[in-house]
Formats: sequence, structure tokens, C-alpha cells
Amino acid sequence: MNTIELKNVSFNYDDGTPALEDISLSLASGRCYVIKGPNGCGKSSLFRILNGLSFPTKGEYFFKGTAVTPKFLHDKKNAAIFHSKIGFLFQDTEVMLFTGSVEDEIAFGLYQLGLSDEEVKSRTGHYISALSLEALRRRAPFSLSGGEKKRVALASILAMEPEVLIMDEPLSGLDEDGQSWITDALKSLKSPERLLLIATHNDQLVREISDQTILMDKFHHIVN
Repeated sequence: MNTIELKNVSFNYDDGTPALEDISLSLASGRCYVIKGPNGCGKSSLFRILNGLSFPTKGEYFFKGTAVTPKFLHDKKNAAIFHSKIGFLFQDTEVMLFTGSVEDEIAFGLYQLGLSDEEVKSRTGHYISALSLEALRRRAPFSLSGGEKKRVALASILAMEPEVLIMDEPLSGLDEDGQSWITDALKSLKSPERLLLIATHNDQLVREISDQTILMDKFHHIVN
């Protein structure tokens, strides 16, 4: 069974403007998929659907065989389980950061999962170390550099141990060193149990990480 299945999905904005047209995708765990396309082709709308933030105007979305619908996510238990399995790194990571310290930022989502204090402390410490954030753990996220904020946001997502990691332009706004660091981190995240889906215009990242590249055109279609 594919982890993510889209069947003939279209999506229109409230004013009727199309954002996606007849999208069908089958995405499996253990692979890294890269989506490329011009600005405005529908990548952000696609990601919102995959994260359960929007719903198809037409077509169906299945996650591990279960249809993801407004009714399904209206159930709080279903929503909590679904959102714990899919991590989403926004292009603008600043909108993801709001607590008083890096440590609290990483711990926040874990408490929302209902984990014990001991488990929260263990995971927080592990991902602070894994993302090389030890020197920043007491710092306020808003005071950090762009690359540091990206690492904090990524650590916050990874600490929840999602099965799917979706990233929108993860190298955006980073200098060369920051891009290199994040690229290496993303390569290390590839595993048989995890599905990676990345939107990027960075050809070097595509060459280094992609198992399959999905191309979208300006008419909101997948063309390959």
C-alpha cells in the first residue's frame, strides 16, 4: 500500500480560480520525491491538501488507505493521529516559531501529543543534539539567524517522529553554508520507514537527494 494516494484531485480557490487540475499521485515510504514547477503552479495548494489544511474540490486523498475528508479530520482523535504522522516544514519557518526558547519550541509539539515529561525531555535532548542546537537551547527562536531558525523548526518536526516529512523550499533564504548543512541533514533523514516530499528550485538539492522528480506546469498539472 502506498502511504499517500491522490486520485484525480483538483482544487479551486474560493473565487473559482484553479490551483490544481486532475492530480493523481502514488507516493511510497522509503523514497524521497522532489516537486518542481514554476511559481503559482499549485505546489503550496498540494501541500496544504496533503497536510489536511485544505480539501480537494474534486477527487480523493488517501493516507495509508484511509480517505482524508473534513468528516474524518473533524474527529479529534483522527486529527491528532493524522497530524502526528505528517510533518510540514514551511518555506517561511518564522511562522512556525513562537515560544521563548529553542528547548521549549521542540518540547511544545511533544506535549500536544500527550507524551510524558520523561519522554518529552528525552526526545527534546536527542533532537537538540541531532540538529547541533546545544549552544542555542536557551535562546529565543526569534533572535536566531535564518539557518538556525530552519534547524529549530526541523528539530521541532522531527521530534514528533512523523512518517511523512513535507518541506517547502527548505533551502530558501539560506547562505551557502546553511544550504550545505540542511542538504546533509535531509540526506540523513532518508530511511525505509519515512517518506520525504520536497518542493525546491535548487537543482543541486534535486541531484543529491531525489529518488523521483515530479514536474508541474503553469496550468496546475503534473506533466510526467
